[in-house]
Amino acid sequence: MPRLAMLSPRTDRRLTVKLAVLALFALVLEFSIWGQAQEETLGLSSLFQLRGPLPPPEGVVILSITEETAEAMDLPAQMTTWSRELYASTLEALGDDAIAVAFDIYFDTESVDTDGDQRFAEALRTAGHVTLFASLERRVYSLDTGTHQQALLADRVVEPAALFAEAATATAPFALPKVPTTITRYPLFLGTPARPILPLTVLQQTHPHTQLVVANQFPLFNFYGPPRTISTIALHSFLTSPEAYLPLLRNAAVFIGFAASFQPGQRDNFVTAFSEDSGLDLSGVELAATAYANLRDGRAIRTPAPSAKAVILVVWSILLWVIVQRLPKHSATGLTLAAVCYALLSYACFIIFDLLLPVVIPLLFLLPALALTSFHHNLRESRRKRAALEETFGQYLPPSEIQRLIAQRQGLPRQQELFGVCLVTDATNYTALAERLSAPTLSDLMADYYQALITPIRQHGGLISDVAGDGVIALWTDVSREEVMQTLTPALRDLRASIQRFNEQHQATPMYTRMGLHAGNVMLGHYGAEGHFEYRAVGDLVNTASRIEGLNKLLGTDILVSDSCTETGADELRYLGQFRLYGKQRTVCLYTLPPMEKVDFELFHKVEQSLAQNNISSALAHLADGLSQCPSDGPALFYREYLRSEKSAEPTRPLLPIEINSK
Repeated sequence: MPRLAMLSPRTDRRLTVKLAVLALFALVLEFSIWGQAQEETLGLSSLFQLRGPLPPPEGVVILSITEETAEAMDLPAQMTTWSRELYASTLEALGDDAIAVAFDIYFDTESVDTDGDQRFAEALRTAGHVTLFASLERRVYSLDTGTHQQALLADRVVEPAALFAEAATATAPFALPKVPTTITRYPLFLGTPARPILPLTVLQQTHPHTQLVVANQFPLFNFYGPPRTISTIALHSFLTSPEAYLPLLRNAAVFIGFAASFQPGQRDNFVTAFSEDSGLDLSGVELAATAYANLRDGRAIRTPAPSAKAVILVVWSILLWVIVQRLPKHSATGLTLAAVCYALLSYACFIIFDLLLPVVIPLLFLLPALALTSFHHNLRESRRKRAALEETFGQYLPPSEIQRLIAQRQGLPRQQELFGVCLVTDATNYTALAERLSAPTLSDLMADYYQALITPIRQHGGLISDVAGDGVIALWTDVSREEVMQTLTPALRDLRASIQRFNEQHQATPMYTRMGLHAGNVMLGHYGAEGHFEYRAVGDLVNTASRIEGLNKLLGTDILVSDSCTETGADELRYLGQFRLYGKQRTVCLYTLPPMEKVDFELFHKVEQSLAQNNISSALAHLADGLSQCPSDGPALFYREYLRSEKSAEPTRPLLPIEINSK
């Protein structure tokens, strides 16, 4: 965040009004349906993820029917065709160890296996503490008022088959919404008239004197973790050796239902904050067990009362206002510290008190909106003060340097050592034109030429460091080593096209331009003395780029790029080989951006391989093949002459790198 300048009284009043409007809007948003939904999905899910899983609740066990149960028990794949004798065996195996059993399975009808049904009904009576799932059906009742028709919606609880309903201790519905997608709440009562849901019914059996500690009839789930966090036993494993699990099941509330680890065909799986990336969600029976444990232990997630929420948002807004208005120079630090403290407070209340404070609206809406509003005010003030300076000096200096000059209270800013990319250009026939044309004509021509040259450079973020005669030195200092060619290749293509358009418009006085590109460290700043300074680049980077530009004349190219620019993104460049430039000790590999596509991009790799074996004849053969495809290939023509001269002289020195003996 940028530092804020001190605000004028007029600006201070305007900003205060805007911040007050933002705070009011945040209050409205927090109490809107959308705002509450965001707090319960995005905010609550984030807190669950930060907190992580809780230890599984004691005394709650799930007997899960999985995708392996049918195969393990030699049963049909379709669960509805199973004999109820399986569930009778389950109750008999549980015996008196479980304090309550709840089936999250709908036994809507009696089956063809009469004996199995009778045995299951008898097991229900014997157990004496079993709650069966009852379905919920929505019905529309027509009301004829005499003048117009009205309809009444009512949710009717549909009991399981009478044989089982009469034998069970209780029946209860349990339904969860499919909208919104992420489940956060559950109803305590369902149906018309209202009946307690299955988890609450089980709680009334196991803890008849427990008082519910929930604020409303739609409490928030306090999830214990991802699927299988609550103690879960596969039903077929339990029936195979029930004695092995009896210690875990003793004095436990047991929930029985479908909870597979592979859910493409499961209909009662629900997206929660702990849904896994594999697509595994919490099943209905796991949610029923979670609701039971939350209600039993008084651990449902609570939310502050509306009045408390309003106070929290008002206090938070005032705190942010104080930071922005009274600590303008340190507002970025203050706002960040305030956000961290509020986030830590919210997290602490969540993990210690199961309390969900507003998070999304204060931190993700109000804080950024307020910060952006205040920063916008200050930016406008700064821009007003600097507009005149930028308008005057913008034609001579880059905006960033103007900002440095404004920030420098005494003298000139110090020179900066930066990584940069240097482009040096030169017009081939400027000297002849200067001799032939009158001064006014040459001046007009050069004005058009510089327009064609400088415009694309600036459009691609280049800084004009120097303009002298027919040449320009440009720098890019805001590009990383890995992104040089991604940034500069479009610039070079646009520059070449702009010069071509210039030459088409000035066919009698064309200015064919050569370019050299090199990357490295450079000193950038104001150089001079006695009241005369120039803003320019100094260093070997500029000198090397100039040498590379000059080599275009020998190679018959218009653009040359050194390997310092080609760490990545050199796919469009053509490799030309290794060269030792005039006056330099280090070797550079050069590339060109060919204007034609028919040249052989691999030609000079082949030539180098031949020369590495001192086989000049093979290298010349490769060059002959290349020139047969493109007779005007300048680099190939240069290599051919170079190798012919070296071959006739019978050289004793290495043929690579190629020594350049003149500028």
